[in-house]
Amino acid sequence: MALQLGRAIGRGARRSLSISGIVALVLMICYQVLFVGSFNAVIVNQLPSGVQSSGSGVGFALPVPTEVAVGLAVVALLLGIGVFLVTARLFARDLSTLSSLPGELFTRRLGRAFLSALVVSAVLGVAITVGFAFLIVPGLFLAVSLQFAVFAVAVEDTGPIEAFRRSWELASGNRWRLLALVVLFGAVSAVGGAVGSLLAFVSPSVGQLASLVINSALTILIYGIIADSFVQLRGGSASATRSLA
Repeated sequence: MALQLGRAIGRGARRSLSISGIVALVLMICYQVLFVGSFNAVIVNQLPSGVQSSGSGVGFALPVPTEVAVGLAVVALLLGIGVFLVTARLFARDLSTLSSLPGELFTRRLGRAFLSALVVSAVLGVAITVGFAFLIVPGLFLAVSLQFAVFAVAVEDTGPIEAFRRSWELASGNRWRLLALVVLFGAVSAVGGAVGSLLAFVSPSVGQLASLVINSALTILIYGIIADSFVQLRGGSASATRSLA
């Protein structure tokens, strides 16, 4: 089935602006604030006391000891995986159902899905980074071909290996269109980063918090578009009869 880019972008935006999108945005902001605040706290706590009191220009940091900050950063990373899983489940539904929030989407086989998503995220992070380090093309190819892996885990309850196979299957025949989306996502993210950098001139903390909110909103928009692409391609495959949550 050929991916319809215009439809994916338009309907993806509608997904991100729905009740489900708002809930996903709140979860995303909480995750980002917790991770960045705790990560910055680790950095600030290593600075001399005089530099710490001056604000150090690091940005927003939680006022907690280093040990607590490290623990919170780890918790935030794990929370982030859960947020992406729930977001995938919320978005990969019919548009008419996005105003509802069934509890099952937040709890169904969450432990198994979490472990699978953890493995998928780790493998993708290493593979795509190595691909970009040697040549840009392999990194882009992997990013395009495997971008549906988390959706396969979240929506279809697959394990890591099957998730990669499923994503590869869905991307086949549509990689150029999906590459266009990846390029679009990169451009949108760059704009969000530029806005945050400009605000950082006013105040590092304010700029970083504003950047977190902007990037969270853009991430939800991007996830909405990927979700609609997933739904489109899934509908034209032999495995489309697998139930959505």
